Amino acid sequence: MPLVRRGAALCLALVTMATVAAPARADDAHHRLRQAKAQAAKLDARAKVQAARVKAAQVQLAALDQQANAALSALQAASQFAAKMAAAQAAAQAVLEAATRQTADARATVNRLAANAYRSQATGGTFAATLQLVQSGDPASIIEGLNLLDQVGKADGEAVEEFRLAEGRQQRAELAAASASRSATEAEVGARTAKQHADALVSAQKSAVANLARLLAATRRAAKNAHRHATALERAIAAAEARAAAIRRAQAAAAARQPVPGCDGGSLAGYANGQLPTAALCSLYGAPGEMLRADAAAAFNRMSQAFAAAFGEPLCVTASYRTYQRQVELYATMPAGYAAVPGTSNHGWGIAVDLCGGIQVDGSPQHQWLLDRAAEFTWFHPAWAMPGGAGPHEPWHWEYAG
Repeated sequence: MPLVRRGAALCLALVTMATVAAPARADDAHHRLRQAKAQAAKLDARAKVQAARVKAAQVQLAALDQQANAALSALQAASQFAAKMAAAQAAAQAVLEAATRQTADARATVNRLAANAYRSQATGGTFAATLQLVQSGDPASIIEGLNLLDQVGKADGEAVEEFRLAEGRQQRAELAAASASRSATEAEVGARTAKQHADALVSAQKSAVANLARLLAATRRAAKNAHRHATALERAIAAAEARAAAIRRAQAAAAARQPVPGCDGGSLAGYANGQLPTAALCSLYGAPGEMLRADAAAAFNRMSQAFAAAFGEPLCVTASYRTYQRQVELYATMPAGYAAVPGTSNHGWGIAVDLCGGIQVDGSPQHQWLLDRAAEFTWFHPAWAMPGGAGPHEPWHWEYAG
């Protein structure tokens, strides 16, 4: 082959490899971005949980507000009652002191009368005085003397009665003063208790306010970061989708310029899985570098053309025929169950493909189209790869029935 043609072939091969690898890279990046977006959604959900906690804390704070207000109101009433009882105690004490003075005065009067009576008895007493008046024989003196004695008797009786009343007033004043003292003490204790309760509630209220402030700050930070992250991811996803669309358009344009590959293949008899000769395999329409067994490739190419008529681009392929060595590499690096045991994969027989371009997403228009139309071209989606199937869920994996 001339050197110029070799160089052109090499350039074509490089372009082909780049166009094949680019969709896979774009699809992988899109997958990573979806994961990151899911993480942002988790952060949003966490922010909602924190918002609920904030709301609960606000309810608790409102309850504490009411309790603190009630306690402060009780404190005010207790303080006012204590002041009232203290005033009542002072008034009762004043009454007691006045009654005590009156009692003392009455007692002094009675004591003085008793002393006078004693002295009068020593000299004959009232009887002696009366006898002297009678013996005087002067009626006027008798009458005047009797009147004087009657007045003295009345004064003695009044003094004794006043003393008795004064003692009663003193006893009542003492009881009132004692009651006022007890009430004042009880009011003071109640006021002190109310103050302690109010102080405890106010302290709890302050703590709740501080916790609420911290929680609000944390929630706002989490929500802000989550939304910032989500916005960045949305932009990155949009950019990745734009790049992927550009790559697919380039692939479609390249495929449109190429005729549908015609390939008779060759006999594969006697060859082991993953050991098929490249010369016996055929290229795929719109997926340069990908190959399958001749009959599988022919059916796939017809299906890809029908897909392009519906969606404007051929089927996007990330994997087709897989050599035994490649099967070994994947089996060693992929999660358990996602790669067949080397030598048993249908990729190794050239009758299986892994697709992209939306087909790898359950429920997408592309995936649904293939579910509805693949059988027309003898291709199908294995039951084990479907949701709830016996194998790993692989919406991208399709096989040729042969």
